[in-house]
Amino acid sequence: MLEELLKSYKRGELNEEEVKEKILKLFYEESESFLLDLEREKRIGFPEVIFAEGKMTEHLLSIVGKVLEKKDIVFISNVDSEKENALRERFSKFEIKKAGRLMAIRKGKHIHRTLGTVGIITAGTSDIPYAEECALILEELGVRIIKSYDSGVAGIHRPFLSLKRMKEADLLIVFAGMEGVLPTLIASLTHLPIIAVPTPVGYGFGGKGEGALTTMLQSCVPGILVVNIGNTIGAAAGAIRILRAIRRDKIGEAGENKGSDQG
Repeated sequence: MLEELLKSYKRGELNEEEVKEKILKLFYEESESFLLDLEREKRIGFPEVIFAEGKMTEHLLSIVGKVLEKKDIVFISNVDSEKENALRERFSKFEIKKAGRLMAIRKGKHIHRTLGTVGIITAGTSDIPYAEECALILEELGVRIIKSYDSGVAGIHRPFLSLKRMKEADLLIVFAGMEGVLPTLIASLTHLPIIAVPTPVGYGFGGKGEGALTTMLQSCVPGILVVNIGNTIGAAAGAIRILRAIRRDKIGEAGENKGSDQG
């Protein structure tokens, strides 16, 4: 489509302003209340996620509808019960999945491709809703998930049991509230990349995730990647970037080995 527009411009069928406008429309969907970045996934490898909180329901429905005109799937975060009901009613003919406060609405068939394998570990069962949000995004984007829940350090044997299940993982995402020490412990026992997600689980001073976040940022094990409190989308996006980099390296190595064999 872009090539055709440029050819039309060269032939004089479109002037400069017309071709600029049409090119922008290839990448963005604009209305009075929003400007959608439809090609974000092609650009950075991770799609735009629609943040539902604070939006009027009619605006949210319009945005989701516009995305589904161009894309097979849309993710919506921070969805309350009222907006969930409205989304389910408007898009009842589509496949709808929900985890925590995140929804995925798909109009096309799921393409079964494996971008890589991610291990998801939680310290407690209260962290599971956050882990499930992250898992839903990754699974819909073609990532295989290995789960190990309720693996907190209050039972020191549990993290070791979790790690045994993660032998095929390319990286780990570790969720923890309270004092948030689990990612540090896991990182001290494995070479795998670790994304740490502090959750707003706890009580008293620092009990809304601040304590867990502080612990993770002050970890004495170098190399842990820490996202903000409850930032399941950031964790998923980070995982996708790492998996794509690993995949590129593997493809590059395969090409080099093939060239060596031919030589």
